[in-house]
Amino acid sequence: MSKYRVRRFFRPAVYRAASICARAGLNPNHVTLASLFTSIIASFLLALGLPVLYGLLVFVSGFLDGVDGALARLTNRVTPRGGLLDSISDRYSDIALLFGFAFWRESEGFIFIFPVKVWVTLAVAGFIMVSYVRARGEAVGVPLDVGFAARSERLLILSVSSLLYPLSWQAPLLGLILCCIASHLTAAYRFAVGSVKLKNKPSSN
Repeated sequence: MSKYRVRRFFRPAVYRAASICARAGLNPNHVTLASLFTSIIASFLLALGLPVLYGLLVFVSGFLDGVDGALARLTNRVTPRGGLLDSISDRYSDIALLFGFAFWRESEGFIFIFPVKVWVTLAVAGFIMVSYVRARGEAVGVPLDVGFAARSERLLILSVSSLLYPLSWQAPLLGLILCCIASHLTAAYRFAVGSVKLKNKPSSN
């Protein structure tokens, strides 16, 4: 399960940051909105031709996305409204982070099977479908937090590949393509796992 990969590695740091936020009196929703705002700024920086700063802020945004949940648990503020805000904020954040590539002028001559803007469109669809399949599974009582490319993994790929820009200007774009392909494979895998679970789930009469 994805939550035992990247999330597990960063969990100690996430909870330390959440403890600091709790002592400062911050609300989990404040951290959620800070994560979204950071993603938007990152996208603008990429569009302006600053992929390394983009990579740094992608990491910060993903880190804050973990902190808001940890803060909610530490302060006993886990609410349906907060969960809804977090989910919607994550989707807007994902779209913002990907759209930056469409306006990055240095990527205009890059073509790998498809132009960059097509990869951006496909990546947006993949990112949304990963979350949508999981949400639909939970709606019918089937947990589907499985597969490699959950949100934490996707953001880490975008971050690391962008930080490698000084070594190769194509690195951020290859990260985009990897995230795109991995997200669609993860959505398909979640659908397959969900189908098997639903088939074996006893029907209630």
